[in-house]
Amino acid sequence: MAEFSPVSHTHDRALLAIGAVCAGAGVYFLLAGFALVPPPGKINGPQWLGACIGLVFLAGGVMALVRGWLNVPGSDDLPADAPPLLVAAQWTAVTGAMIGLCCASAWVAFGSGKRHFEFPIPLPPAWAEALGRTMFAFGTVVGSLLMLWVAGYAAKYIFTHLRKR
Repeated sequence: MAEFSPVSHTHDRALLAIGAVCAGAGVYFLLAGFALVPPPGKINGPQWLGACIGLVFLAGGVMALVRGWLNVPGSDDLPADAPPLLVAAQWTAVTGAMIGLCCASAWVAFGSGKRHFEFPIPLPPAWAEALGRTMFAFGTVVGSLLMLWVAGYAAKYIFTHLRKR
């Protein structure tokens, strides 16, 4: 495997800028979720949902920063000569985004209070809420299982590749 050389590698400046903006927004929402800064407006749920949103934005920003630094277009895989630390950051960010999304969908599915769902067919409000919550619960379970698989893969990668250094 060839060694990654930042001197010979070009960077995608636009993707780096997008990643920095997303990561910055993520940090803001994380801080707002932990009540360290004022939220941007009225929150229609518990304050910790802001932290979930922040985690998703921060993780997406990190992923964009890694891909911009390595100049990886579209959905291509990271290059084989990518530094293991950047690959580990990518896997950690993917896991973090999945955790944030699963936590938010779990609140919709299992949290207290009414939820309002609309469907293309007329349903009584109680049925619409039950069906909507069931769909979010199914998505939460499937997403959580997938997140556990990704986290396991990420941990395996991190512990096998970063230990070699």
